[in-house]
Amino acid sequence: MADAGERDLWSFPDGAVGHDQSVKGYDVVATDGPVGEVSWADYKSGESYLVVSYRHHLGHVHHVVPAGAVERVDHDARTVAVGVTVDEVKATPQQQSPEAPVEWDEVNQFERGMLGGGSVWPY
Repeated sequence: MADAGERDLWSFPDGAVGHDQSVKGYDVVATDGPVGEVSWADYKSGESYLVVSYRHHLGHVHHVVPAGAVERVDHDARTVAVGVTVDEVKATPQQQSPEAPVEWDEVNQFERGMLGGGSVWPY
């Protein structure tokens, strides 16, 4: 999805997740604090993402976060550090449930920076 020379938003950083590893259930920490936990993740090359869930006053909310936002994964501590803020995570497209199919039309709009009037990602 990214052009050559750009950071690939839809791939985990090299070495972050091995072929036999998962980040499901890991806590997600943004640059400004904890944001939730990984309810689901997809590891397909060029289509990788996390579904980050957190408790909202009306129940759990689930957001699709591109794997390129991941800065590091600590498998011992079961944490995923992302290089964006809590608000930026919450600005990504929502999922109805962690296992629901991704609405790629919304994701594609997000990637082009069309949601919320502009891209929230610093890439």
